[in-house]
Amino acid sequence: MKPIVILALFALAATASLAAQTPDQVLASVDERRNIDNLTFSLRITSYDTDKATDTNTLWGFLKDDPDKNRVLISFADPASVKGRKMLMDGNIVYLLFPRTKNPIRLSPLQVLLGETSNGDVARTGFAKDYDVASLTDADQDGKSCDLFDLKVKEAKKDSSYKRVKLWVEKSTMRPIYAEFYASGDKLLKKAFYKDYRPALGKDFPFILDIYDGEVATKHTVMEYLKIGTRALPDTAFRREYLESWTPVSPQ
Repeated sequence: MKPIVILALFALAATASLAAQTPDQVLASVDERRNIDNLTFSLRITSYDTDKATDTNTLWGFLKDDPDKNRVLISFADPASVKGRKMLMDGNIVYLLFPRTKNPIRLSPLQVLLGETSNGDVARTGFAKDYDVASLTDADQDGKSCDLFDLKVKEAKKDSSYKRVKLWVEKSTMRPIYAEFYASGDKLLKKAFYKDYRPALGKDFPFILDIYDGEVATKHTVMEYLKIGTRALPDTAFRREYLESWTPVSPQ
């Protein structure tokens, strides 16, 4: 059998497999292609106004991908004004510990972390845990043929930062390329572009997320992964009581 025929058969088989899935299962498949469990990372977050950098921070972190929520430990590595701060995200519960203090303070899930980037943006590895697919249609985005997911927050996750998400996923690669995040109703909070996909740790990983303010088009924040790896931490590490004793090190 000729190679071109074999490739065509594989493409048809993949299409048939996706067609047999429900929209929620398709969304879970999209997540699975890029999710890395026990992720360690070094992350640079740069805020811009009219393409002029206004603030830059570097974070070190660990992410544990549990079945029903994400748990993340973060330390602020740079600049000196924030160095030493430590943060725990346990689902929608967020704690921040300042240097030379012992008692972490609890933050609102809607509280902005850096620029246009919220706590939830740093912790998010997928959408299927928090959202149900209200509709799945065909659409074009930036000249690419896409699946357009209209997502509604699950009842159990109603405290999430965003109540509705519109997600454009490129059909040929199953890569998320663009998303819009909404509050209750139709108020657009953010627009996000997923960029710089590379093979990493067996996944197809976007190393850059560019997030724009939903109302002020000149403001945007770039999340850029500088280094990623894997390391399994025990469940006890993702507790409020652990923050004070945790000594962060640069991810390997």
